[in-house]
Amino acid sequence: MHTFKANLLTLAVLSAISLPAHAELLANEAAEKEVEVISVLGKRVSYANNTTDESMKLAKAPIGNVMDLIDNLPGINVGQGDAFGGDDYTTTISMRGFVIDRADQQLGITIDGVPNGGSAYAGGSKANRYLDVENTRLVEVGQGSADIASASLDALGGTINFVSANPEMEAGARFAYTSGSHNARRYYARYDSGEVFGNTTAYFSLSDSFNNRWMGSGSNGNTDRLHVEFKSVTELDKGRVTARVSYNDAHEDNYQPISLAHFNRTPRWDGLTTNWTGNPDIDQNFAEAWSTLRENTLAYVKMEWYLSDNLELDVTPYLHLQNGRGDWLPPFQVYATNANGDRINRGNGTRRVNYTHVNAAGLPILDGNNSQAGAKRVSSYRHTHYEKTRLGTTANLSWELGNHRLRTGVWLESQERNQTRDWHDVIDPRVSYEFNDQPYWVQFDDDYQHDVTKFYLQDQITLGDLQLTLGVQKYLVELTRTDDLNGKGKDSIDSDSDWLPSAGVVYRLNDKVEVFAGYAKNFKSISDSILENKKTADLANLSPETATNMDLGIRYFGENVSFSSAIYNVKFNDRVVLLRYATSADGTPNYLAAGDGNFDNVGGVTARGFETSVDWRLHQNLSLTSAITYNSAEYSEDVFASKTTPTGQPALVKDYREGDKLAGIPEKMLSLALNYHDGNYRAGLSSKYVASYFGAAKHSYNSQGAEVWNRDEIPTHTLLNAYLGYEKALDNSSLFSGVDLAFVINNLTDKNYITGGSEGAYLIGAGRTASFTISLNF
Repeated sequence: MHTFKANLLTLAVLSAISLPAHAELLANEAAEKEVEVISVLGKRVSYANNTTDESMKLAKAPIGNVMDLIDNLPGINVGQGDAFGGDDYTTTISMRGFVIDRADQQLGITIDGVPNGGSAYAGGSKANRYLDVENTRLVEVGQGSADIASASLDALGGTINFVSANPEMEAGARFAYTSGSHNARRYYARYDSGEVFGNTTAYFSLSDSFNNRWMGSGSNGNTDRLHVEFKSVTELDKGRVTARVSYNDAHEDNYQPISLAHFNRTPRWDGLTTNWTGNPDIDQNFAEAWSTLRENTLAYVKMEWYLSDNLELDVTPYLHLQNGRGDWLPPFQVYATNANGDRINRGNGTRRVNYTHVNAAGLPILDGNNSQAGAKRVSSYRHTHYEKTRLGTTANLSWELGNHRLRTGVWLESQERNQTRDWHDVIDPRVSYEFNDQPYWVQFDDDYQHDVTKFYLQDQITLGDLQLTLGVQKYLVELTRTDDLNGKGKDSIDSDSDWLPSAGVVYRLNDKVEVFAGYAKNFKSISDSILENKKTADLANLSPETATNMDLGIRYFGENVSFSSAIYNVKFNDRVVLLRYATSADGTPNYLAAGDGNFDNVGGVTARGFETSVDWRLHQNLSLTSAITYNSAEYSEDVFASKTTPTGQPALVKDYREGDKLAGIPEKMLSLALNYHDGNYRAGLSSKYVASYFGAAKHSYNSQGAEVWNRDEIPTHTLLNAYLGYEKALDNSSLFSGVDLAFVINNLTDKNYITGGSEGAYLIGAGRTASFTISLNF
């Protein structure tokens, strides 16, 4: 297969020859009323935004991750370690130089406008915990800026809002079965009540999914997911009540991020092992023991009132419950002692010694004399437990007053989170990783309290064809950590924002063309995870992150061709960076690290770029969509950090260098999709091109001792995906009212590629993956 290099001129030419499509109104009675939603072009607002369409759902297997739906929108790159997106540990998203990965959460995620509670692995929850693909109506992406009412503490680079489908007006049931690569299987059932009580519709759905890790054989781990959703909509004389509950129980065996050198050697293996050897030094990498267990329940009730012809109010109280744990298999046990030298089973203590053997009496061998008679090998199964309760509400008031549309609102949330780590002895490491339920050591037990208040005010002024929007918002955030075990006491920090202004203008040149420009200052509060390793005194000079986003663009709505293009400039300030990673010198996890590392403000990032989304209706049944991204993101300041030179001497050196490319962010991307639909038959072919980019930027030394800056050039790749489908409505004499057959194949050419990751730690993309789904309607 041929590869090609693309520059900005190439992308512009490709954009021109794929000029887009017919703008279709996404009609839905409960859809947002404030602005028009236009196909993938999104809303007619003063900031760049896009919306997924039905073809993007058809191109994804129902067993897949709902996060994948946005991968072909401009500016966005979604990385999944698992073939079907079944590993939250290795799910990453980048957009305009901002990311969601294990170290950073810089993009906001909401579900029907309800905040997701953060996207971090340690206690966060991405959208796949709350939604099945079939129950997702669309996804709204605000690149750079977002709707001022959006409720998120992570929206430095914009917000991604996942909108759930509404119940059907007619009663009916649907059953679907999916079978696919890597022993994938999925059962899905949904019942729609139709209209009951004269004003209410509802549905209930249940899905059960399973697939093995796509790499390796033998005991190579798996994902097992049980998911339940309920939604009801009740129409009132002067309002509407929408209620929704989702429950998700997932067990995910992880993938290991790897180096570029590792990928070049073995592009289909992440280094985790698939057969038990009985040697803990090898079995610490046993794939089945790298696990994520999470249980999430999210419930909300949205109450909308039409107080008058020009006054509307909505209030949405919500509740989120989470519990779960993360597992690792350290090849040793830990002997922790207090100041008197006595062994303790709770708390870090003053000294910790790792030991690998016990003597014939079962006592730890601490002097390394492991060859003595009767010595027995030991290892640990380390659990980090996560529990969270979030209770909150959003409230928004909209008032039409002449040519003004005034909006104001508030978001309130109280969150309690506990994080505990305990160590269990493996009963017999020669046989398996089965462990003693009673931990031999509890390392830490911390409670976090997170209180949030956000309020905003916006005025949208319409002056003929000109629409001017002015707004301001402010966050009040208080974080508290209470150490229940290690005597660190109680630490608190306020992470309030300044007043955050926004302004925008949309001017309609005619019925088909509008230009827009927008400015917004975004905010990310200090996360509670930063309190893990620091006391309040150490955080006195740590500032919340902010970003200023400016967009200038044009939208065209034609009979057969539509497109939206934007140029942008982003300045990311007070960037908080993880200065010490929780890994050992040999790259294995640092099992004793209490948190992910130390954080500090280390400067900023500047990003400039160009995005285009296009949609071209070639024929009544045939359409072509395209998304083009050019993003140039650089570090805007030198960053200094304490390092050790190759000779072992301490030195203050540049860790990041002004003008270097931002690590891990693709600069050039191009997506093309051809979709055919004639009522019964459907088919589609899509491709995504990602140009090479630097995976790492932190200062390092090569084997000759020379300084190295931007490094790890991630290879260019182009992925092809295809789908085929057939649907048929049956008459009343049949057992079923309809049948649907769907075949999806991803990575058609079985390409080796890197799909994402974080700085210096990359994710191997899955090989060719296929699935077949049969759906029956009753």
